[in-house]
Amino acid sequence: MAVSKKGQRRIVVDNISYHWKFTGKVFVSLDENTNALLIIDFGWYDWIDYLGNVPNKPPDFEPQIATPKFVAASIKFAVNNGWDQGKLEIEYKNRIYRVKK
Repeated sequence: MAVSKKGQRRIVVDNISYHWKFTGKVFVSLDENTNALLIIDFGWYDWIDYLGNVPNKPPDFEPQIATPKFVAASIKFAVNNGWDQGKLEIEYKNRIYRVKK
């Protein structure tokens, strides 16, 4: 379940240290618990794949980039919904978080 450490950024939320990385989705792991993995899907897609009049283009997504502020808010949502170990996948669409089943 571990995500490669290469290219990860450190973030501290409520005095707990995490590492995160963006590769289409945001992947977050706890420093002291390598079995804890949070996956954040905010609808990102590579717009280059949809240049021109392409049918079935996905809807626009927000935020346009994964920022530390967005990652921190996502971590807080996940922790408030019971994430502290294992894998949890959440989604952020239309400015609302939800836990993916």
